[in-house]
Amino acid sequence: MRPSILTLALAALALVATGAQAQDANLLVSHTVVAQGADGLKRTTEFSERVYRRANLVWVERVIPPGAHNPQEHAAGGRDHKHLDVAAAARWITRDERGNVQVKLVSREDRAVVGISSADYGNIGFDGSWAAAYHLIDPAMLARLKPGQKTVQGQWYSLADKNGTMRVLWSEALQVPLQVEMQNAPGNSRKSTRVQLLAAPAAPAWTQLSGFDSKDYSDFLD
Repeated sequence: MRPSILTLALAALALVATGAQAQDANLLVSHTVVAQGADGLKRTTEFSERVYRRANLVWVERVIPPGAHNPQEHAAGGRDHKHLDVAAAARWITRDERGNVQVKLVSREDRAVVGISSADYGNIGFDGSWAAAYHLIDPAMLARLKPGQKTVQGQWYSLADKNGTMRVLWSEALQVPLQVEMQNAPGNSRKSTRVQLLAAPAAPAWTQLSGFDSKDYSDFLD
């Protein structure tokens, strides 16, 4: 018998409720986006992030290949005023005992920890959801998906509607998706995400910020 929407919703809520007890995770998250433009050109974008999850803490840093990033490119307006390189900066998300979320960007180039107000979340591509940051996707969305095949790695879920298709391979043990596949209805845009385990860092980056300046996001705006 197919589970009811209520059953799926309760299961998703249980995942959220147990999120605080989820194990630490060290992840390599790789994204591929393929878009077929109206001009006939197919564009492929690939990037990866290291995601480190601890109790009430998520650290996300873009993987920058050696030689791919010029540390001076983001400088503008002289030495005393630089544009913050949002893509290269690490995202440091924490949650206090009351459930309040705090977001900071950490720029090694500027040796700065930059506070981000909720009004500026959109400027850094953060949707404000602790659940989505902690689990990579909000587990509550699984209530909208149809459960499919179970594998050694996890449980597949899928959705097909007028907007397109989505498939998620969910790891119950890690409480993160190991794969996410999305495609729009016309079939000219698709995104895939793969998640792999990493070794824990010997010295977590968020403990290596001695001497970094504390700044506000507004300090980097014109």
